[in-house]
Amino acid sequence: MKAICLGVPSEADHPLFLRLVAETLPAKGYDTVVLLIRYQYEFRSHPEIATQNPLSPRRAREIANMCRRSGIRFIPKMNLFGHQSGKERGTEDGLLRAYPDFDETPDAASVRYCRSLCPRHPQVSGVVRDLISNILDDTGADAFHAGCDEVFEIGLCPRCRGAGNHRLFAEWITTLHEHIVGRCGVEMLIWSDRLLDGAATGYGEWEASMNGTHQAAGMIPKDIICCDWHYGEREDYPSSFLTCRGFRVVVCPWKDPKATESLLACAARNKSERLLGVLQTSWCNPGNVCRSILGAGEPQDETSRGVAASFETVAQKWP
Repeated sequence: MKAICLGVPSEADHPLFLRLVAETLPAKGYDTVVLLIRYQYEFRSHPEIATQNPLSPRRAREIANMCRRSGIRFIPKMNLFGHQSGKERGTEDGLLRAYPDFDETPDAASVRYCRSLCPRHPQVSGVVRDLISNILDDTGADAFHAGCDEVFEIGLCPRCRGAGNHRLFAEWITTLHEHIVGRCGVEMLIWSDRLLDGAATGYGEWEASMNGTHQAAGMIPKDIICCDWHYGEREDYPSSFLTCRGFRVVVCPWKDPKATESLLACAARNKSERLLGVLQTSWCNPGNVCRSILGAGEPQDETSRGVAASFETVAQKWP
């Protein structure tokens, strides 16, 4: 697997996005696009959830079909636990904006980083299943990335308090798996940081968990693909235990070519049949990333230039 994760392009950047898929990705050996949709989609079942400038099913099919014609696997992605808002009240993303009672911290004016959905709310799983099915039905994708990274707001509401964060995390991942894999019949991916012990690995609370969710690693289905993101340069990345625990893993760099090279070198040293490859992340304007990679138009922002440099490092250093 040699993949790149990109956000939904604007209408003006849609042709540029298709050009990247059709021309550059195959030429550089990339075989997968993960499209970061979040709630930026025209959902049929819950149109009230869509955020501004939503991706239409027609445009989504165009991207998915261009991927297939170019020999590229298409994987849609949503954030289905944390990342439901910014820090302050009023920044809620599509789901919590439309259904504020799904908030794990409904009485908090602000939170430490971002809000989470409540995994035990009696209606939340039904709505989320509808959203997933809408996207999979529209695009015909054979995999789905459910996000689930950087979950800090967990175990706080009356429904969840005292249940154990590892149990709450495992229950929710299993609920998603039952629908994505069991009912829809496609592969499931998540970010792996909540399955890593922040103290034991030395990663701390961002790249790994310091609130107990890592214990869920022994409680969730092993056919989930874990996307192991690390963005700083290190001598070693001590999270290969995920493959030892039976998970398939892809390593995920960002915008620092030196850090990317270090991560790839560590992955090469620990290569196994369960280490599937690389997922290049971007986390910035997808049109700017396309322009930076393609060398089209004016020089872009620092982040997109860094992503383009890391993209090239992956192209050269990963077979």
